Amino acid sequence: MVITLDKSNPDLIVSCYNWTFIQKDQFPSEYNQSNIKEDFNLLFQDNIDHQKLKECLRTSVREPNQAVRKFLWKRILIHDTSQLKLTIDKYTQKISVLFGKNLQLKAELPDFVDREHLCFFYLNELGKQAVYRLLNVLASVHPDITFAPLLVPLASLFLHYMNEPECFACLLSVVESNNKITQTDIHWITTNYVFRRFAQKYAHPSYEYLLEALYKQTNDPEMCFEVIDNWQWWIFESLPFNYILNIVDCFLLEGQKTLYRFGLAILDTFYKSTQNRPLSLKINCMKDFCARITIPYERLLKTAFNYRNMSRKDIDSVFQAEEKIIKKMRNKNESITTSAPRPEATDYKKKIYSAILGPFLKSHLIQDLEENHRKLSITSLGQNKTLEKNEKSSSWTSPLKKLVSPGKKWYMNTQNSSTHSFYHHHHPQSNLNLPSFSLETIGSQILCPEQISTLWRWLPTRYQILELQLIYSTNIHGCRLMTLMDKIEYYQSTILVVKTTTNSIFGAFCSMPWSERISKERSYKPKFFGNGETFLFELAPRVEKYEWIGKSEMSKGRTTNSQEMFMYADMEKLVVGGGCEKGVGLLINSDLIYGRTSVSDTFENKILGQEADFEIAVLEVLSFKSAEG
Repeated sequence: MVITLDKSNPDLIVSCYNWTFIQKDQFPSEYNQSNIKEDFNLLFQDNIDHQKLKECLRTSVREPNQAVRKFLWKRILIHDTSQLKLTIDKYTQKISVLFGKNLQLKAELPDFVDREHLCFFYLNELGKQAVYRLLNVLASVHPDITFAPLLVPLASLFLHYMNEPECFACLLSVVESNNKITQTDIHWITTNYVFRRFAQKYAHPSYEYLLEALYKQTNDPEMCFEVIDNWQWWIFESLPFNYILNIVDCFLLEGQKTLYRFGLAILDTFYKSTQNRPLSLKINCMKDFCARITIPYERLLKTAFNYRNMSRKDIDSVFQAEEKIIKKMRNKNESITTSAPRPEATDYKKKIYSAILGPFLKSHLIQDLEENHRKLSITSLGQNKTLEKNEKSSSWTSPLKKLVSPGKKWYMNTQNSSTHSFYHHHHPQSNLNLPSFSLETIGSQILCPEQISTLWRWLPTRYQILELQLIYSTNIHGCRLMTLMDKIEYYQSTILVVKTTTNSIFGAFCSMPWSERISKERSYKPKFFGNGETFLFELAPRVEKYEWIGKSEMSKGRTTNSQEMFMYADMEKLVVGGGCEKGVGLLINSDLIYGRTSVSDTFENKILGQEADFEIAVLEVLSFKSAEG
């Protein structure tokens, strides 16, 4: 795509902003007229040199009224102009269906936004309605998005410089990128813990001072950390408009790590600018500081990119460690059922800070407050240690010790069995091949009671004393492999069930957690894993179980490497049953819509269902939980 910048064209100067959506009387007067000064000739080339662009964005400032803003974000996010046209057409069709041909139906914000943090900047009512429409269409295209608060400020900023369909294309690019924004509540929480870890490592004096001064004012540890956890809103809600624009320039090109850097820079700048170090701080101190910031953006920019050893790899490593801990605690404290009511959007804050993590959050607060001097460790949060007296702790943390009874370790208690979705009743050993809970209550939209009973008889005996629960469904959670893994990867064993558009039903019992695809170095290195308990099965139209070939009398336990390819997953596909001589037993693409089945070396199975290439109508994942909780 070649863009020609004609500086003699007055229309270009006027069209720097999309005034249709902007409150012109509220917009800063110094930015009303477009500035034709341009230093970004590299934007107007067929192939952008991203390294040069990154250096340029890291070392220079772009004013809100520079004409280059008409193109900058679109050039960063959209690389295929032919795909852009298809996306724009798709958006036009969607809004007609959702809001009428003349947009006569009023839009409301979808549930994945945080209504306590709505940043519209200088948009007028037309602009706000455009944001509502954009996010509703995005929700319909990506039902897997459950919590993405940053989409509101990003959509609002985009609409200052582009039309509505172009804005949708850019938002879609942001959502479908792997390193831009969090899209689930668990990931949002994880980013906050990652920021705390980095604050302890890179801005330790600033972090410790802020916590101590806040605690002296509030006497409430949870409130102290809520201030810290609002670090992304320091940027999007409180900084001056021109600062936000320049930060977003870097963010769209480099991803989430940019926000961590600027969050740390704000924290350090606040600490350095605080005169006489007051012993207590008000809750809104960071918000007030950002709104009245006096240092030029260039200094904040330099500070942000002066932190060393903060590569994407480093950030991913810490993120994966924190996420793993949080997910494990969620699985202990959350029962997932299809009948569970969806929380109201206004309850998201409560959901984030209480419902999912439960008592785990409180134990983290205690550890963070009492161990301010410990080194950054991405694994220490997973160790459930008894809280001990720390002589190096600051005196201001001592009252917090009353919050826990270390001997009881109450924060590790799991839910009472009365909160379970299904109830287990003990039966004689002879009846272990029949499920002991109500089959109708599982909530599967694929399996009937007879099929569940059949599947139950095929399971290893030790699973037949456990309770079955639905943990994932494409009808509930959307069609995205990343979301599927996010929901299921830390369950010890899972049952994958597929119903095709031709009404075939088949699947796999997966005997190991999908988190095994992550290496000990916490990197995603594609590999097969699993063991001989894994099997494939068919429930319609045939009823058949395909066990590991190593269990057969012919093999006598002697198998080749190609006959031990049980489970595999990467960003593009999920596989159960592989082989070198033959194909894969079951393969599901990343869109969870299409798949393939063939004879595999590992299971010597037939083609599952009626056709080798199939289209998925519904995909579900079931797992187990013990009667004791």
